[in-house]
Amino acid sequence: MSNARKLADNLPTEGSLSGRNLLTNGAMQIWQRGTSFSGNTSYNADRWNVDNNSGGGGQSTDAPDGFTYSLKIDPSSSNAALRQAIELPAAGEGGVFRSGQKFTLSFYVKSANAGEAINIFAASATSVGATTTAQVSAQTIGTTTTSWVRHIFTFTSNNVGGSDTCYNIVPFVVSPSGATYWTGLMLEEGSQASPFEHEPVGVTLSKCQRYTHIIGDTQYQALGTGAMYTATNGIFYVHTPVPMRSTPSISKTVDGNTVWLQSYVGSSGLNSNPTPQLGENSTNGRQNNFRIYVPSSNNSTTAGYSSWNQVMPNASLILDAEL
Repeated sequence: MSNARKLADNLPTEGSLSGRNLLTNGAMQIWQRGTSFSGNTSYNADRWNVDNNSGGGGQSTDAPDGFTYSLKIDPSSSNAALRQAIELPAAGEGGVFRSGQKFTLSFYVKSANAGEAINIFAASATSVGATTTAQVSAQTIGTTTTSWVRHIFTFTSNNVGGSDTCYNIVPFVVSPSGATYWTGLMLEEGSQASPFEHEPVGVTLSKCQRYTHIIGDTQYQALGTGAMYTATNGIFYVHTPVPMRSTPSISKTVDGNTVWLQSYVGSSGLNSNPTPQLGENSTNGRQNNFRIYVPSSNNSTTAGYSSWNQVMPNASLILDAEL
């Protein structure tokens, strides 16, 4: 038997062998917000903004060969669409979206019903939502089938980028009559589509946590120690796994008893539903240390006493720095 090593035959022939995908979580691996959705939920799988027209959807294990998950979108009516905003370098720092540069978007899609038109629309916009230049008007690139098919679309950019500029690539299905399933989304420089760039789930998670960090699960989730600011109002500190894109907004979801926080001093404390407030945080690109203020989070105790704090099961604390 020969000892010669077999060379890989599915690698790109030029450019970087990694970091080719400008989209995050294209294989639908990370679902920090949950795996089932209904109504007008903006984000489903991490980084993916979904328009399902008050329908439902979420994580599905129906996926093409080589993939584990897909995103199911089951709208109640009209179009189904998903999009992702891409963070670009500040003006003068270069970046990928140079005027005249070619890009290729590829993705896998299947439908409960064949024959739905698959359209593409791409546009650039600032982080405050003001549209600047449309890159591609809506164009039909194919129709859905009841089997997984990879679709490929190449376009030319006329956007030179700027501070906090983002770039939206929007694939959508016109007037779907049933659920559609999406995975393997990849946007890369150049006019040719290369094989989908799979990466370890931990790498994808760290990329997602730059934009959203959620503390919560079906079990208690420790927030660590804190202190009583007054006899009833507490503070605690959150250290995120990676620096966030910017100072995040902070919110919470509650459990079946409409509470989210357990805060105790010793063996005495309270399960409550305070509105969290963001205090001091790190700056200069190190947005990963945050002080959280929680009024009326404890029974009457003594200012300065230390506390221990947890997120209740089936509740969550959400730090959001999405574009």
